[in-house]
Amino acid sequence: MAHTTRKAGLIAAAAVAPLLLASCGGSGDSGGSSDEAQVRMLVNLTDNLTKTYWNDLVKPFEDETGIDVKIEGPSGTNVSETFSSQLAAGTAPDVIQSIFPDKQIAPELLDLTDQAWVADTPMADTYALDGKNLVVGVGSQAQSLVYYNKTAFEEAGITQPPQTWAEMTAAMEKLAAAGYTPLQTAGQWQTGLQLQQLWHPTLNTEHPEWQAAVTDGELTLGEAFQPMFEQYAEWLDKGYIAKSDVGLDPTTADANFLGGKVGMYPLGSWLVATIDKAGDLPFEVGVFSPPVQDGMSYPGPQGATMADPYMIHAGSERTDAALQLVEYLVTDQEAIDSQLAADGVFRTGSTAQSSPVAQQVQAIIDEAPALVTVGEGAGDIRLPVVGLNDKFTEIVQSLYTGASPAAAAEELDSWAEESR
Repeated sequence: MAHTTRKAGLIAAAAVAPLLLASCGGSGDSGGSSDEAQVRMLVNLTDNLTKTYWNDLVKPFEDETGIDVKIEGPSGTNVSETFSSQLAAGTAPDVIQSIFPDKQIAPELLDLTDQAWVADTPMADTYALDGKNLVVGVGSQAQSLVYYNKTAFEEAGITQPPQTWAEMTAAMEKLAAAGYTPLQTAGQWQTGLQLQQLWHPTLNTEHPEWQAAVTDGELTLGEAFQPMFEQYAEWLDKGYIAKSDVGLDPTTADANFLGGKVGMYPLGSWLVATIDKAGDLPFEVGVFSPPVQDGMSYPGPQGATMADPYMIHAGSERTDAALQLVEYLVTDQEAIDSQLAADGVFRTGSTAQSSPVAQQVQAIIDEAPALVTVGEGAGDIRLPVVGLNDKFTEIVQSLYTGASPAAAAEELDSWAEESR
């Protein structure tokens, strides 16, 4: 998956909003005679998910079933825009890949709840809408991860990754004393995203399905995040996070970590591909799940998003063939492994990932007590507002310029109240 696609996995994890995807047009089929049953599938096209890749992926299915799969790329800016336009024009495809349902398009989607194979797919219940499974996925992207420099930890005298916030702060102090940047961040989307990623295991332990609790009025956004604002502000005050980093491009932050002068770098599982492509590094990369509060079981729930999602158009005249295709894509082991490897995503119990860092991420996913929705949420576990990520980043960045954690929490609550 392209780097921008991974960011969109968090930013638009629960809505058919424009995804930050590479725009590729055109369509074509994968062969087969015109009198065969045909299924049209609208997919995201990227540098690694090319039309050739998609045609090769579905060929075993075509050979076994005699169903011709016509692969179509976006004709508009992205899959979301293209699907919306095709719905309006009455030319919607049978299968839609890479986007998620919302209330608006839910009536246009086939209910998959009664399909026995759906329950075993990743995060199916998490993404259920009005109790219905309208989307199924191949894997998940882990969002709550901390990559670390094992050499830096050794030189700083840190014998194991921190499991509590007190241990995290102590590790930062030792890293700073050893001459390393304790925790790397950047500007743009990354500032707010990192704080959410770090806090999700603790927040979801204390308030399971916290987005629904905010919607029901049992919790406010300020109450949910003020403790992490306080922890983050402490790190800023002590210099463990460089205030100047808020001006960095995220790509530069990646390079800083890969250069070997950074102790810890919170980010999602998409960083694995960047690490693997970098080749030999001056240190060994480790990965751990973020800390939790004292007294909580470690590791906490892992923030994650469904990866490689598929939906079926309810108005299709070929729903039986479309169901067969989607079942194949999310349950056939060779098809699953191909998609996981091609797109750098993960599935509980999988052995598809081969690099050392990817295997560490896989182990974190396997050991997590739960995979939980992030940001605005997904399916029925949703906040009552949209636009959280941009506002959250703005508020986190205000901590860099002197805003207090209490003021940041109050601003978050005020925005949520005005946006309902």
